[in-house]
Amino acid sequence: MKPFEQRGSAIIKRLPPHAKVAEVGVLLGVLSEYLLRRRSDIDLLMIDNWQTADKQPESYRATGDVHANHTDARRVADHRRQAEARARLFPGRAHIMAMSSIAAADQVKDGSLDLVFLDADHSYEGVKADLAAWVPKVKPGGWIGGHDFGNTDPAYDFSGVDRAVQEWASAWGVPVETDLNFTWFARI
Repeated sequence: MKPFEQRGSAIIKRLPPHAKVAEVGVLLGVLSEYLLRRRSDIDLLMIDNWQTADKQPESYRATGDVHANHTDARRVADHRRQAEARARLFPGRAHIMAMSSIAAADQVKDGSLDLVFLDADHSYEGVKADLAAWVPKVKPGGWIGGHDFGNTDPAYDFSGVDRAVQEWASAWGVPVETDLNFTWFARI
């Protein structure tokens, strides 16, 4: 199973029928397409800022995440075009929001989503801000989750993901479940 399929299966098994989902950090839209193909009843918000390194937060660039450090504007634009092309395959079910995570959250009604999957800014500051912005958008009994929890790949510093998630979960008194491909989930 490919990594995006592992993430996708971890998400899908937590979704109710006719799920409303936000994927924050879609890059090429590969995971988005997988979710939409596997479940014809998903309504998906596809959120990404598609920005070059000079427009990404320093704390995110410092993680070493290659997606925070792209300097070629053509490459970043191509990533967006690929995600948009994938979204067009699912009219009425895939909705591109080309903006920051926080700006997108501001446009989503509180308590309207069944699951939010965070895979954007992997810094402590970024994940903490994403949790604060997106947790209110999840329905009671829904899920918040994300990627790169417990990922100790020495090429990156994703320790901020673990720290932010653990702090949030402790403050909320909710357990964190881990799943395939460094995914994490918590029921709201």
